[in-house]
Amino acid sequence: MNRVTYIALAAVGIMSLIAAMFAPRPGDAPARPVAAANTKSIEGGKALTLSRDGSGQFTLRVDVNGSEVEFLVDTGADVVALTEAEAEALGVMPDESEFQPTMQTASGVGYGAPITLEEIEIAGQKLHDVDAVVVRDLGTNLLGQSALRRLGSVELKGDQMVIKPR
Repeated sequence: MNRVTYIALAAVGIMSLIAAMFAPRPGDAPARPVAAANTKSIEGGKALTLSRDGSGQFTLRVDVNGSEVEFLVDTGADVVALTEAEAEALGVMPDESEFQPTMQTASGVGYGAPITLEEIEIAGQKLHDVDAVVVRDLGTNLLGQSALRRLGSVELKGDQMVIKPR
């Protein structure tokens, strides 16, 4: 595996730890789903606007290989990261031998396996052959830069995230 892949997997591991620290705990207010009124098609040249959920994060439901998947939008993650359960549900779970130690975490060595997602559709825009990684013990799916940079620019405006098309 090349050096860039190791760096990307390490960055995803660090971001997943940060995301896990901010994940809602049992008893917290339920996360507010992204309202349809906040989402505009970026395919037609309009911006995609997301509001923070109840935990202060930005979440987005997108279509991955024909199935709806919820992601935490993580501008600090280099690649899209999937939990093992999500990878299994999507039929993209790598072989056990493909998981490699990729990062050092507070609880030990983190393992990940690179994959490619055939298609991700976000607000009407289809992205093909998106680099991703399946991360062991990841608490939530992360929508990282391997998808975000292909959509356009990302801006934070108070409690809103605006993704503007190219």
